[in-house]
Amino acid sequence: PDYLVYKGERVSIFSNPLESFFSEKNPRPDNLFRSSCTACWRGYIATWEVREEILYLVKVIEGTCNINAPEIDVSGIFGKKLPIKATWFSGVLRIPRGKMLSYVHMGYGSVYEKELFLTFENGKLINEEIVDNTKTKIKSEDDRTIEELNKLKEQGKNQDGRSK
Repeated sequence: PDYLVYKGERVSIFSNPLESFFSEKNPRPDNLFRSSCTACWRGYIATWEVREEILYLVKVIEGTCNINAPEIDVSGIFGKKLPIKATWFSGVLRIPRGKMLSYVHMGYGSVYEKELFLTFENGKLINEEIVDNTKTKIKSEDDRTIEELNKLKEQGKNQDGRSK
C-alpha cells in the first residue's frame, strides 16, 4: 500500500491517490513506474502527508519488493520537486485500524475492525469518518472478490470506455 502521515502517525492507506492524477492529459509514465514485483503492479509506493488539512505527495519509491527501494524522481511529471500539493485528488483515503476481521487476497478488500475514511476535495480534507466494522455484517469472500474485480475493471478503462 501507499502510506500516509496523519496526525503524527505513519499508516498504510487502502487507496492510491496518485493514480487519479493520470489521464489522457497527464499520461501515466510507465517507463518511470516499472513493475518488478508482483506485490506492487503499479510500480511505485507513494508516501503522503496531511498538513494543515491539505494532502501532499512527499515521497515516491520504486515498487520493487526491495526493503531499500530507491526513490523515484517525479519532478518530470509535476514540473517541480516534492513535496507537492495533491490538488488533483478528490476522493477518499481508506485507512485500516485494529485487527483484520476478514482476509481477501486481492486489492484492498480485507476488512478490519475499524476504518478511517478521509475525504478530500481538490487536495483539501473536508471530512473524517470512522466506521466500526465489528457492528456490521461482513460481506462474503465471493461478494468482496467480485467487488474488487469490478473496481479493477473500472480502473483499467480508458477515457473512451474501452479496456486497456
